[in-house]
Amino acid sequence: MNIKIFHLLSKFVYLGDIRKNRNNFLRNFISFNYNNFDFFNIRKISINLFLIKKFLFNIIINNKKILFVSTKNFLREVIYKYSRVLKQNYVCNKWVAGMLTNFNNYKIMLNKSLLLKKKKHMNYTKKEKNLFLKEEKKIEILYGGLRSMNSKPDLIILTDIKKDKIAVNEAKRVGIKIMAFVDSNDCPKGIDYLIPCNNISIESIKIILKIIFSQIC
Repeated sequence: MNIKIFHLLSKFVYLGDIRKNRNNFLRNFISFNYNNFDFFNIRKISINLFLIKKFLFNIIINNKKILFVSTKNFLREVIYKYSRVLKQNYVCNKWVAGMLTNFNNYKIMLNKSLLLKKKKHMNYTKKEKNLFLKEEKKIEILYGGLRSMNSKPDLIILTDIKKDKIAVNEAKRVGIKIMAFVDSNDCPKGIDYLIPCNNISIESIKIILKIIFSQIC
């Protein structure tokens, strides 16, 4: 299987939320409770990651498109890294409602960004050019990761289904498959591919991403 359980243990991937917040949808992945905290079954996580690794390998080699979504500030650089290496699209700052359901919105904004870029080199005042630059940067922050997305993605990967619940709802509405990192207190109903783990730890997320994309990058 080539997934070293030691690495998962050393990064506290197995640590869930407090027991009273447990969602029963994930009870099969929970091994035991200690000091009122749930602990995931590390063997089941390993098997699950092995299957997801194979699935993602097939997604990439078949030239299917992934959209990475994580609006947690501390995960921004991690998501940037994988989306760029894999040449996939991403949203890392803020999910703007309608990104998936009103597909032309982000294209309009990115076209506006190009127009603003041209305006900076035209005969405008310094004050006007600064305003153009400010607006262009704002658009780039929100929509820059979608620049190469010409059709709806085949898969959306989220690090937190609570924080990015609008993205989850939109993906469901337009029929996009969803893969998500879920903690023991999350409700994974409607999520197609689960990654049960400690999703509030950057080290936990980093080691899982390293494992599931190790055949690709």
